[in-house]
Amino acid sequence: MTRKIQLLFISILVTLLLISVPVFAAEGDDVIVLSDAEATDYVGITIDGYFSDWSDKPMSPIYYDPGTTHTGSLYRDENYVYLYIKMSYPNYAQFNGYGYSFTVDGKIHTYDILPVSGSIGDGNTTMQVVRVNGHQPVPGANGIVNRTTGEGDRMEMRIPLTYFPKQPDMIKTITFQSDNLGPQVLTATGTPTLPFIIAGSGVVVASLGYFFQKRKRAK
Repeated sequence: MTRKIQLLFISILVTLLLISVPVFAAEGDDVIVLSDAEATDYVGITIDGYFSDWSDKPMSPIYYDPGTTHTGSLYRDENYVYLYIKMSYPNYAQFNGYGYSFTVDGKIHTYDILPVSGSIGDGNTTMQVVRVNGHQPVPGANGIVNRTTGEGDRMEMRIPLTYFPKQPDMIKTITFQSDNLGPQVLTATGTPTLPFIIAGSGVVVASLGYFFQKRKRAK
């Protein structure tokens, strides 16, 4: 490898590292930090009416009355924000999808989760995500409700991050709350994959620096 190629390669990697400095900022700066990387170890979500891929996600109770407690989980990756709701059983067991509010970096977006056609029946029912303001379906968003005898209804849905005004890798905080379920607020776990790319680039830069320094000394 010639000296010019070496310098060009290092310059490109250093530039990538420098333009990504916010990832290494301190806690409290409202940026993604490397310590958050553990949240990305979760299994991905598929909206298919089978809920095993939620088994490793943090679950939170949602209720007004402890005797009627729903369960919820909010998760995000680099492409979507996902929501899981399990209705209380036997009280309030049927799914209520009205007034689902997602707050993305301080801006509230409210949706109704409704059947694509007809009403919710036994087994899986395909759902659509409809904006409360304008009553238009959200492109690329979808959901499923499962109704099984002897259980509360279960629902999973997703909304593309590209639907929100910001670029997906710029979104910092997503929360969910619905007054029809309870006052509790869910905060998304998971982070984009960008920190891993940047962290990896930093390791490469450091390794290359050590390699070239060692090679120079050997000469």
